[in-house]
Amino acid sequence: MLAASRPIMLALPLIALLAIIVLFFGIRDDPDAQKIAARMSDTHTVRLIGGERPAALALPRVFDPQRSYLLILGLHGYDSNAWEYDQYLRLSPAVNTDDIALLLPQGLKDSEGSRFWNGVPWRGAPQRSGVDDVAWLQSLIVEAGEIVQIERVVAVGHSNGGFMAYRLACEGVPNLSAIISLAGSSFADPQRCAEAAPVSVLQIHGDEDDLVLYEGEAGEDGYPGAAALARRWAERAGCDLDAPAELPPLDLDSDIDGAETAARRWSEGCDGDVVVELWSIHGGGHAPDFSDAFAPRILAWLDAAN
Repeated sequence: MLAASRPIMLALPLIALLAIIVLFFGIRDDPDAQKIAARMSDTHTVRLIGGERPAALALPRVFDPQRSYLLILGLHGYDSNAWEYDQYLRLSPAVNTDDIALLLPQGLKDSEGSRFWNGVPWRGAPQRSGVDDVAWLQSLIVEAGEIVQIERVVAVGHSNGGFMAYRLACEGVPNLSAIISLAGSSFADPQRCAEAAPVSVLQIHGDEDDLVLYEGEAGEDGYPGAAALARRWAERAGCDLDAPAELPPLDLDSDIDGAETAARRWSEGCDGDVVVELWSIHGGGHAPDFSDAFAPRILAWLDAAN
């Protein structure tokens, strides 16, 4: 049996305590997959998959193997981990309410001890490990499919994880129907992704992000800006680029007063049920302080996009 985990209601006090520990003692909470699984085992059915490089697969506490589930592939940012990722985006509670399976893999560590993904190379990207993370993540999805019936796969990544989500879309991962990228981007050269099949895309980016710039960076080792990237994937899906819908503004960032996020959608003329949206957080940085409404909003977007 997995060890008992802390209740989800203690997540925020736990984060505060960890911040104090890091501040005064320089200790970082970087749990491995086994510890992550143990922490989630009181509230979820958890399976460890991946063999020598394990990942936690969180399923509903009352799990029905005869039902089909949406598989969310959670991709943390650079120098983060799967546990911090879930505490930040808070997707795991929806596993027990919305027919979701949540796969929480972790990147390998670089020479500084920071976890990262071999996603899209760009100026300032973490060093490459030589490991094929695309193949490894694909193998995890296949293994997860031996445990749970997967209806479709969605990659949700932050920063380096957002770049990795676009890499998966470019590589054509089987059954991938959508990606959500927060403060991530893709190849500077669109030809690196020319053969990719259309998928639904939600690009979320703060326009005051000083790490991965909202406007992108030029050059071979740069990356496209958020608006250009959204249009690129809308064009790939055959959408009418001249007919984006301006949606009501959203209130996502707790540090910014009012409805600070402008939302734009391309859906007219798109192949199949593909939808491309850009959520621009005015005044938002690299890691916005999301309200409790954030996770339900992106899950609602996934429902509407497919």
